[in-house]
Amino acid sequence: MIAELIVRSRGRGVYDLTERVKRLVKSVEARRGVVLLYSPDPLCRLITIEYDADLVNDLLTLIGSMKAKNPYVVASIFPPSVLLPFEDGLFLGAFQQVCLLDLNEEGGERRVVAEVLA
Repeated sequence: MIAELIVRSRGRGVYDLTERVKRLVKSVEARRGVVLLYSPDPLCRLITIEYDADLVNDLLTLIGSMKAKNPYVVASIFPPSVLLPFEDGLFLGAFQQVCLLDLNEEGGERRVVAEVLA
């Protein structure tokens, strides 16, 4: 099953997708498998992180302090996709969420393609 998740971005930031991915996995009614998430936007990347304001701010501060100011160079260090296993739910750490890292300056709709393989 392939689906598309649309994220309404305000621009540079981190956006939690965890609940939407959990609902997608549950909708296929498969007990176990993997879900592949991919962002076709060259300035959007997929990460796992504890979605806590302090941690998100630290990540954005780290990115902002990089010597490479070109956002395409910065984006190249983060993966455009993430593969997550599931068995009766997503395998994530206790405080781990799957998030979209948007490096675009302007807001807009961002696409994330999801494929559930069961």
